[in-house]
Amino acid sequence: MTFKDIKEARRAVNFYALANRRGLQVIKTDSTRASYKCATDCPFRCYISQDGNSDSYQMKTWKDVYTCHHCFKNPRVDQNTLAHLFKRKVSYNPQYSLKEMKDDLETGFELNVSMSKLKRGKNLALKKLEGSFVDDYKKLEAYGQELRQSNPGTDVVINISKDVLEEGKRKFLRMYICFNALKMDWKDGLRLFIGLDGTFLMGRYKGQLLVAIGQDNMNHFYPLAWVVVDKMLELEDDMQKGLLDDVRNWSAWSTYEEDFKDQLKKLDEISYGTVAAKYLLHYPPQA
Repeated sequence: MTFKDIKEARRAVNFYALANRRGLQVIKTDSTRASYKCATDCPFRCYISQDGNSDSYQMKTWKDVYTCHHCFKNPRVDQNTLAHLFKRKVSYNPQYSLKEMKDDLETGFELNVSMSKLKRGKNLALKKLEGSFVDDYKKLEAYGQELRQSNPGTDVVINISKDVLEEGKRKFLRMYICFNALKMDWKDGLRLFIGLDGTFLMGRYKGQLLVAIGQDNMNHFYPLAWVVVDKMLELEDDMQKGLLDDVRNWSAWSTYEEDFKDQLKKLDEISYGTVAAKYLLHYPPQA
């Protein structure tokens, strides 16, 4: 077994000790080697050092023999091991409590870890996630530019906060993406219908993902465009208020199919409603 560096080798040994509930003790470790033994008098031995023919590190000795019982307190489970173990859960739920972490360790590994060590591990995981999120946000502009160059006609809009920009900082506000191929397909072969769906984004950075959806004649749905926003925008200005009134006037709500058809026929009396009514009447309503 080989490792790219001694740090990766130590992490692998720590996870081995955690998964197998073995209390391993460090004999000696430095920048070029690491050796371990069992905390009791078991014959277990592990020795890792740099390979002479490459820059990688190789496990030179591995004697996986035990005569002791599983340990309930493991010295190899440090804050770095806990940070890697719970990184995904913390990213999905920053409110993941220390008690939940302790319960998961006791249930999954029969391991007892102090609350102070759990706190250090969680803080380290949050710190690493913060750095990874910041790095990803820094790549958004390059990602948008690559989409424009590789997909001509694609719309990519990335907005940053003007208030924060005045302070000399950059803060992501919202992003809109619509591929040119999706636009052309909607114009050429899909129904003249656009729906809207959305979901809340969970994790450290909240927001909403909104998706414009098209439909073909087989009732299959296709994403047309999507946007990531902080929250739903209110229709407040005069033009949007007028649009909202038109949408309300064009609505046809009913409980029975006959009543629904009557409501659609009333759209003929509204300006620009004739085409919409005929189009909707052409397709039978579905539950």
